[in-house]
Amino acid sequence: MKKILLILGALVVFLMPANAKVFKGKAMDTISTKNPSAEISVKSVRNFDMQGIQIKRGYILTGTMSDVVHPKKWHHNSSFTFTPKYYTDKEGNRHNIDKTIKATYRQKMKPDFKNSYISSGSFTFSPGYVIDTARVFKGEGKEVVDEYVNRTTPWGKGVEIEIKPKEKIYFNFSE
Repeated sequence: MKKILLILGALVVFLMPANAKVFKGKAMDTISTKNPSAEISVKSVRNFDMQGIQIKRGYILTGTMSDVVHPKKWHHNSSFTFTPKYYTDKEGNRHNIDKTIKATYRQKMKPDFKNSYISSGSFTFSPGYVIDTARVFKGEGKEVVDEYVNRTTPWGKGVEIEIKPKEKIYFNFSE
């Protein structure tokens, strides 16, 4: 009986909705935690209710990038906070946002093709292995080993955020 209650309790916790809304947009310019800019702009790709402010598809949300955290050991990736200051509608009208609304960058999982492999029986093929072997022959052996150790050990360093223009970006807005 205890096991059933424990399982039901775990399911309730995992299936409860989180108190955050996800904003999906496209970066208007480069967003980087290596070289953070004072102001960033993102274009909304769907309608979004931001604490009573209706951001329609195609509106450009502009604000400040703050609380930049650089990557750390133990694979802690970089992060930052976005505070919208105004939005521009499709007609080009600028609307100031008087409230202080903060959103955290939400990292989207990307497929890691370089570190993937295909195996059949005793045969294994990895695109990353071919690329790394070519780099070793070019004299980049130390860099290849450092990247491998960083990627495969638990104490490896996380990654910086590098978002190019027109690339998708996600933010978690608290309710």
